[in-house]
Amino acid sequence: MLYADVTTPSEAEALATRILTVRQRPLVLVSATAEGEFAFDDDRLRHELGGIADVVTIATGKATHALEELLPPKTHAFGGAARSYPVDFGDDPDWSRSRLPFPGHADTDDLIGDAKAQSVQQVRRTVESSAPNAVRRASGVVKGFLAGDTRALVELDDGTTVTATGDLLPATLPLAVALVPGAPVSGILEGQELHPEPFPADLSALPDGAHTLALVVKVTDLRATVHLHPDHAFVLRRRDVSADERPVGDVLAVGDVIRVRVARGPHGELLLSHSARDDSAPLTPAFPLVTDGPAWLSGDRRVTRTDAAKPDAAAPASAGPLLPDDYATRTDVRMLAQAITALRGDVLALTNLVGRSGGDPGPASSAELERLREENQRLRAEIADERAERARAEARLSETSQDQRDSARALRDARRAAERAHVDPTEDGIRFEIERTWGNRTAPGERGRWPLREFRFGPDFIRSLAKLDENQLSKAVRACVDAITGRDREIPARDLHRLRTGEGGDDAYVVRADGAKCWRAAIEQNTPGARRLHYWELPGDLIELSRIVTHDDTRP
Repeated sequence: MLYADVTTPSEAEALATRILTVRQRPLVLVSATAEGEFAFDDDRLRHELGGIADVVTIATGKATHALEELLPPKTHAFGGAARSYPVDFGDDPDWSRSRLPFPGHADTDDLIGDAKAQSVQQVRRTVESSAPNAVRRASGVVKGFLAGDTRALVELDDGTTVTATGDLLPATLPLAVALVPGAPVSGILEGQELHPEPFPADLSALPDGAHTLALVVKVTDLRATVHLHPDHAFVLRRRDVSADERPVGDVLAVGDVIRVRVARGPHGELLLSHSARDDSAPLTPAFPLVTDGPAWLSGDRRVTRTDAAKPDAAAPASAGPLLPDDYATRTDVRMLAQAITALRGDVLALTNLVGRSGGDPGPASSAELERLREENQRLRAEIADERAERARAEARLSETSQDQRDSARALRDARRAAERAHVDPTEDGIRFEIERTWGNRTAPGERGRWPLREFRFGPDFIRSLAKLDENQLSKAVRACVDAITGRDREIPARDLHRLRTGEGGDDAYVVRADGAKCWRAAIEQNTPGARRLHYWELPGDLIELSRIVTHDDTRP
């Protein structure tokens, strides 16, 4: 059973008060399954939402029953489900304001997206109520990327240069995809940081008969799946693709950017057709990915087809193309992002050279300038091709089946288990694990409250780890982190108490000659031979980890 932040009715009462009180940040609640495991990745939630939302875990059982009684109807979570509560949930505790993702129907990315969306709403309210110069809306032009594409340089309309972050963007929309150098951008300015906002594509803005662009993300002989926006997918049947109803794979390929005609169905639903398009009709620009950003698609473009790009002839006509696993696809996307960044740098360098060649050039310099312009155009075309390839990789990732996602999660868990199983059983290796676990489990805003104090290992500590399996070792490291930070004093499940010289309640506490006090904390509960952590608290706030022992071992 994994450790949970909330395990008792009294802790659930404090949590309910926190949920229903106005907070500074959204609160993400993740419940354990009946087996005590977390279907959502709580470590990743804490890492990606650090500074944006608070993450709390709760054990299913008495704690969730108590929480259910204290919260309004249908606003609790149990059995592995999770939800994110907005900062003002107590003012309007409607269950529909806090979506309840269930394992198997949603993943960690969905939960991260909910929390970030609620954070966007909070920042907007802060903008409306704050002083004009503290937090405000601002706009400018993207100048380039830095820090591995995690930040962008933006020159604001007033000439000020700031950095842009992806804090308000969903996890599925990297900053390097959302922003384009040379294109406009706007967002919420806090100090010297601009936070672009995701653009909510409104399909009702497309009237009947309009023409716009769509990205092809999946192709079979009978149909194609296209995106008008990454959040809005549509299926084109064979007659919607070609008037002579040729196999769709002979007309379209994954990565094509195509012109489509918009129509409204009998109930107002939006329908698309490629075969009924009018190539001379005015084109409605594609939606942007961020507010005030450029259109996410431009140019009716087709990719170069190869045998590998066509549907597998041996596969049934209704089957989609074979997709790589989740990890390989994500790696492809990262590599393509790096390629795009490198090409952007070449384009910026050439643009600067062309700019410095202004004036009245002579014949030789005119030829050089023309060569640079042609090179600039070539590089821009390569960027367009890289973006199309990246779009195909993103499309493959989004179309990955649930079975493949489950396999990816299983692979991730197996890799993590392998990492734990191959922990270096030395003082340096265990120290690294303790520091890594503290960093993963403690949000940036909590590290001042729960600092990793100075600690050392007793002479028997490393040897006491030898009999632990990987699961017990993970629990032991968590208990060590709680002891070193002092957090175990506030966790009832740790059952923290001073070690005595005997079994009687009047027996003296164990105190070492140097004045160190011996403490005993629970690592496991309700299991035969449940492990305990013994550690010494020395004068000067130094912690010495003594031994990992079984329940019946009371020796310091």
